Amino acid sequence: MFKKMRFTLICILTVVMAVSFIGCSGGSSDGNNNTGTGKANPVPEDLAGNLVISAYNAEYSAKDPYGIDENNENDNDLFMFTQAFALQYPSVDVQLDATLGFDKYFETLDSRIESGNIGDVVLISSDKLPEYVEKGWIMDLSNEANGVTDFTDSEFGKLYPANVYMKAAYDASVYDGRLYMCPVEYLNQVVILNLDLLKAAGIENPVPTDSWTWDDLLAYAVALNESGVKTPVLMNYNDYSIWGSFAQGFGGSIYNNVEFADKTVELNLTDPNVIEGLKYFADNFLRTGYVADKETSEVKGEELSQYGIIIADHSDIVRWQNTLSISADDEEHQDVAPFDWEFAHFPGFETEDGVVYKNIGVKTLGFAVINREVVKSSNESSDVDKTDEELKEEQEAIANTIKNAKRLALYAMVEDAAVAYSGEDGYKVPAVISANNMKFWREYPMSGKNTSVFSLYSENDYPAVLTTFLSWDASKEIKDAIADVFDAYAKDQSMVHIDELLQEIQDAANAN
Repeated sequence: MFKKMRFTLICILTVVMAVSFIGCSGGSSDGNNNTGTGKANPVPEDLAGNLVISAYNAEYSAKDPYGIDENNENDNDLFMFTQAFALQYPSVDVQLDATLGFDKYFETLDSRIESGNIGDVVLISSDKLPEYVEKGWIMDLSNEANGVTDFTDSEFGKLYPANVYMKAAYDASVYDGRLYMCPVEYLNQVVILNLDLLKAAGIENPVPTDSWTWDDLLAYAVALNESGVKTPVLMNYNDYSIWGSFAQGFGGSIYNNVEFADKTVELNLTDPNVIEGLKYFADNFLRTGYVADKETSEVKGEELSQYGIIIADHSDIVRWQNTLSISADDEEHQDVAPFDWEFAHFPGFETEDGVVYKNIGVKTLGFAVINREVVKSSNESSDVDKTDEELKEEQEAIANTIKNAKRLALYAMVEDAAVAYSGEDGYKVPAVISANNMKFWREYPMSGKNTSVFSLYSENDYPAVLTTFLSWDASKEIKDAIADVFDAYAKDQSMVHIDELLQEIQDAANAN
């Protein structure tokens, strides 16, 4: 019944979008498609062909977060996105490849691309973009991206990525000064507060102001621990989106002279302020045992109630929906261990003049176009024994597929498309500024919560910056090496300094 109703709603929405599109195309009763200026309205290019778009299934992540049910339908929000595209390019048949949940999709994405078992348009993460560019897996979108006509706009305005997207989303999509990804959603770190545990620890009004600091969060952790909560904090502390905030929190910079268009910068981990920030984190959260030795992806929703402070991103929220969407006093759903909770902004550090400065770890997701010259389709036959005519036809088909795929990826800049992709259920936080300003996604996973925490978008997506300025191999080595430093420091209480270990990492990185 639910699926039939949802399908009916989708059909209605499609008709509404079609009517809206026709209206914006300048049709009139006398058959004249001219505007008041006498100029003919622009029309979409006549494209034709077949495409496959690959992305994760947000509905699967929400309804079956632990992979119990393997029989999953494609994502309806992605379907609506492609339907919006079809109104403009009806002769391009777009097939969906979206049956995997968030974690499984990104876990297997590299191997699927390498094997060719992947769509022509692919949802990727900003922290993997440099690797894909260097391997030649994805296409440069720069030439086609600037000045895309918005045919849903009655004025047929031009769209430019630098103006359409949040600044950090745009920056994270650029590599060597070229655009390789069209952002569609972002995952910034936020805080979930267990109000039940915090109040039991003696904190009467646990919801802080937006300007709260890591010192404030530490005080919460101390109170929770003293009240009997052994490991009060859950967060992915080995993730650069977490430790990078501390590295920059005391005024330090892990780079010298950061410029996105220039990759000649050097890593600067031995900046005294960077070291002070990392030591603050290690001393106060790791050596004290306040932080659980688990990744958020390892924790099920029904296990969340044991933690007082949970630092996570929107993909975690979707995974834990079954618990977070249930009221704590709902007696019918106690099997998912609901608790009273609220969102809080990612903490910052207070400067000497009293200003709280925030560095928020962000991961941007966006559509990239697969380079079929490099990544051959898994069902593509060998070139051996092909005639010259067959090879020519094959090259023409590849060129047509890439052309259509670029149009589909770039369509993500259109506001209607951004809204369609983000979905009526609010599973995704839109990266397009105009869509993000809307309210449709803000009631997830439960109405009345402070979802403004997902709109505080950092000026720079520093997890992506790490891979933007360094080769992929070097940036991965840095992440792994920093994690090793934290583990060693937490276990060896006699270790006083981490300077030499950071110097080794820095020297190795800058030598590449």
